[in-house]
Amino acid sequence: MEDSGAATEPLLLTTGAPGSQPCELPTPQTKVFRYRIWDINQQSLYLHNDQLVAGYLQGPNTALEEKIYWVPSRGFKQNKLPIVLGIQSGTRCLACSGTTQPELVLEDVNITAAAAQAGQAEPRWTFFRSYQDGAWRFEAAARPGWFLSTAAQPGQPLALAQPPDPARVLDFYFQGC
Repeated sequence: MEDSGAATEPLLLTTGAPGSQPCELPTPQTKVFRYRIWDINQQSLYLHNDQLVAGYLQGPNTALEEKIYWVPSRGFKQNKLPIVLGIQSGTRCLACSGTTQPELVLEDVNITAAAAQAGQAEPRWTFFRSYQDGAWRFEAAARPGWFLSTAAQPGQPLALAQPPDPARVLDFYFQGC
């Protein structure tokens, strides 16, 4: 686990007295967590042609594995375990896009900035974690019933899918690093 040091916008406090100046309150810090994630078929995530794909990484290729960074999303009910997910030290967010068919995209948005907005105007950055039988699932807040998934075939992009879909894997292992 590591702390990114990123903060939300400063809060200003005014007394309302004539001639008073606003004073800046301390800004809350957002803790950024770093994890390894791989599907139940042992496929790791890595970038290929600016897409997050899943595949079997061995030997020197294990260095290609993308770590997943996440922060809590406080704009949603906490019992659903809402988080904002990102890669590349949290500088790129995983987002749910599309209107008819949901699509998973990478956006150049820092996860701490997205977490500050998530639940207000941008639920596309929030995923709900659920844990069952030793594995995790990540449901898109913007599209209930759609989950992060890998393809049964290696080298395919990480995507969103609805269960049951025998061609997609929805269960992941999630380990701090």
